[in-house]
Amino acid sequence: MTDEAPLVLLLHDEGDGPDRWREFVPLLSTRFRVAAPELPAGDAGPQLEAARAALGGVRGAAIGHGTGGTIAQRLAAEGAVDALVLLDAPRADDVTDAQLAAWEIPVLLLWGEDDDVVPVATAEALNDAIPTSTLGLVPGCGHDLPDEAAATIAPMILEYLRARYLKAPHGHGGDAAHDGVVRIQLERRPPWVDLEEDERDDWFVDDDEEAAP
Repeated sequence: MTDEAPLVLLLHDEGDGPDRWREFVPLLSTRFRVAAPELPAGDAGPQLEAARAALGGVRGAAIGHGTGGTIAQRLAAEGAVDALVLLDAPRADDVTDAQLAAWEIPVLLLWGEDDDVVPVATAEALNDAIPTSTLGLVPGCGHDLPDEAAATIAPMILEYLRARYLKAPHGHGGDAAHDGVVRIQLERRPPWVDLEEDERDDWFVDDDEEAAP
């Protein structure tokens, strides 16, 4: 992927490392430059600095799992990212309700339905607080979505970012590497996979957008 491609930042959970994203990087790299920094253990301050350094002053999208999702929320509150994907992520303590309500960037929330570390109630509260968010629950999964359901959520995230962040068409001139998620064998197929291409975007367009003149 060229240096001009949009950047996606992958932020791992406490106790994990960049290798957690090994099944995500090849797929996301078909459309994005991907950065997966090692976040230091401990306080959020050094973790946030590591994430900022990985962005390198460039705006992009952030995908955060668990505590990595709290760092992603802080980046969004700073206005440092243009799209956000949170996976089983606690609410960041220092991001206010007013900040969440003011977000205009696309936000995808994906949660394991059986998460007993960060319960679904947290996802529902975030979804209520963020006007631009979309919430998806993955059945049969707990807190570790990047490991338990990578084959499902990686293409779902790619498709969401394509439609809501890049606002790009599905294909790229017939290049098979960019023809969309139907090329991926999913463990749990999202409901939009078998739809016609012109129907898929309906899953990622909210009612306000449809109503806009």
